[in-house]
Amino acid sequence: MTESYRKRLWVAALALAVLGAAAIAWWLLRNPVPYSLHKTSAVKVSVRAVKSDYPDVEETADDVELLVKAYVQRLQAGDATDLARIGAPWYTGQEQAAQKLITRYGAHAGEPVEAVVLDRGVPYLTSVKLRYNDGQKQTLELTRDHHDVWWVQLGNGDPMAP
Repeated sequence: MTESYRKRLWVAALALAVLGAAAIAWWLLRNPVPYSLHKTSAVKVSVRAVKSDYPDVEETADDVELLVKAYVQRLQAGDATDLARIGAPWYTGQEQAAQKLITRYGAHAGEPVEAVVLDRGVPYLTSVKLRYNDGQKQTLELTRDHHDVWWVQLGNGDPMAP
């Protein structure tokens, strides 16, 4: 092996190592979910899966927990624009639908909320039964896009067509 060949081989190996480290860092640091909880008051939401023979219900409950908590937090805050941001992006009329939900359920969101993720046979859809502390109940319909991000079905749209 010539010295020149060894040097090129070393540079190529170093470049691949740097590229690999950058890819791993990007993968670990990325945030695939475009929403989060605000740093305001804590929300009191317990999320669990309905008892089921299918193990994917537990996984779905884990996947949607952040979205359900963000939903309750935004209901509590009463900001329709902010609530609309966690609605499925391919839906229309999100702000109007968000305002209706705030009017109907916003006053109940400050209390402890129990969320039960239901067993649905469709992989990209699920329902969550919310039970507010005062007995008020709501069914929240959720849909998942092609990037495995869960969204609230808010407004008008096709839940299967992201």
